[in-house]
Amino acid sequence: MMMAGTCAARPAAAALALCLALGLLRAFVPGAAHGAAAQRPAAAQASGAPMGMGEQPQESPLLGAATRLLAGAAAAGLLAGLSAGAARAEIEDVAIPVDGKGKTRNLSKEELIRGKRLFNVACGTCHVGGGTRTNQSVGLGIEELSGAFPPRNTIDSLVDYINAPTTYDGLKDISEVHPSIIAADLWPKMRSMKQQDLYDISAYILYQNYVIPEKWGGGKQYY
Repeated sequence: MMMAGTCAARPAAAALALCLALGLLRAFVPGAAHGAAAQRPAAAQASGAPMGMGEQPQESPLLGAATRLLAGAAAAGLLAGLSAGAARAEIEDVAIPVDGKGKTRNLSKEELIRGKRLFNVACGTCHVGGGTRTNQSVGLGIEELSGAFPPRNTIDSLVDYINAPTTYDGLKDISEVHPSIIAADLWPKMRSMKQQDLYDISAYILYQNYVIPEKWGGGKQYY
């Protein structure tokens, strides 16, 4: 979590540095303070007439362009820092249940991306959007996962299921009709899967349940 905070703070720090540079530019660029006099009409300068109260000083074109450039860069950097921090906080603040004893963990952005990629490769054909094309009544929503026996609503229990899947009531082995590790000879995509891969897939499934519960497993109305 400390690393996330550090990364998110970098764009904001850069924006602050640009703001300071902008202030220094306005204060010390040669000609900035005398830009108004340089750009007053020649007749007014020749007559020696003092600048009137209604006459506003004008910045030199160079200073004005540099000011706008730095101000835009500073604003962009600040927005990038805020956006990155908010997005990372949103991901890392979701506690995913690891087991049935109350243990939880938070995912990093990299872990979430990896889990999504693996899910799409190994499970996406039948479980697009958390649904189940072969059985619309049993999807990957948290309610369905919790109602299975044994429950499949933690990372560890989902990993166990992918290793050796059973029917919803837990009474019958279905490894020959559902992608699994114990029947990997029948499922080419499962042959290269490691236990960490199953862990990441399971974490991704549960993460989706916590961030988009109304869509994940919602079927054709969403996907």
